[in-house]
Amino acid sequence: MPTPIITDGSMDRLVRAPKVVLPKDQGLFAERASRFDQLAAESSGMGDYMRLLAQVCRAQSAAFKARTAHSVSERAIANSREHGMPPLSAHVFPRDESWHIDLRDIVAAVQQDAGAMTPEVTATLKELGTLAETDHESLDAIADRLIAGDSLVEDGSSIPFVGAALQVYFTRLASTLKADSVSNCDVASVCPCCGMRPTASLVRIDPDRLNYRYLVCSLCMTEWNMERVRCSSCESEKDVAYMAIESNDKPGLGQAVSAETCDSCKTYLKIFSQEKDALVDPIADDLNSLALDLLVDEKGYARTGPNLLFYPGHV
Repeated sequence: MPTPIITDGSMDRLVRAPKVVLPKDQGLFAERASRFDQLAAESSGMGDYMRLLAQVCRAQSAAFKARTAHSVSERAIANSREHGMPPLSAHVFPRDESWHIDLRDIVAAVQQDAGAMTPEVTATLKELGTLAETDHESLDAIADRLIAGDSLVEDGSSIPFVGAALQVYFTRLASTLKADSVSNCDVASVCPCCGMRPTASLVRIDPDRLNYRYLVCSLCMTEWNMERVRCSSCESEKDVAYMAIESNDKPGLGQAVSAETCDSCKTYLKIFSQEKDALVDPIADDLNSLALDLLVDEKGYARTGPNLLFYPGHV
């Protein structure tokens, strides 16, 4: 178990890290945009893609602030507590039309800089803008497949934008909840708020979470604590190991990113360390470390969590 950290200077009271941290900070998407900008400036091969995603995250930030979410029903919260299930279970939660509005706003904001985009991205944005106005059924079908992990090849170019809108919508909903409403989920490997898999895990340096590992939801940005050196998929503690790509100045696990692999279930998920890089972001840095995914995949491990801003083959 993680060791409690004393943060208030006294010895008569121990402050334990919270089990679940809901997304309350409205600066979340703007900070991610800044990280994408930084990574774009440092990238030798993915700069244009990182700059595009920085635009997407800035558009997410504006869309997130533009509307307020309806409160989650007391019935849904009560059922969650009683049955140990996420109150916003994304696979069955009845999305309202505001997520279409979020998508429309994101598309419009990104289109303002269309001159810097590829013809494929320009065409995708035009198509999504039309769907957001006239064909919600088709949009919802794309969203349903993305949430279920069954996206079609033809969905590929749309996924970063549809995923971005869904993140805004579910993050906004999650921000209305209280932590004690989502702390009883029976399945530790999925988000206690929306039931989605994490994109990655993050070892924090916040004073109240120092050195604690949190899984970061791919959809609603909720974070939940899981002990380190424990598989985030099957929860095994026996066959967990770590892989990283060495650089000249940082050998092996001196890197801010590594892959936590499990030989019990032959899966992996990346783990990021704020101690090694205080600005690391689990969504942005995940896409900046695709070479690590290739390395781990070659070793026979399957990734357990999605990044909703990415579809393979569309970088």
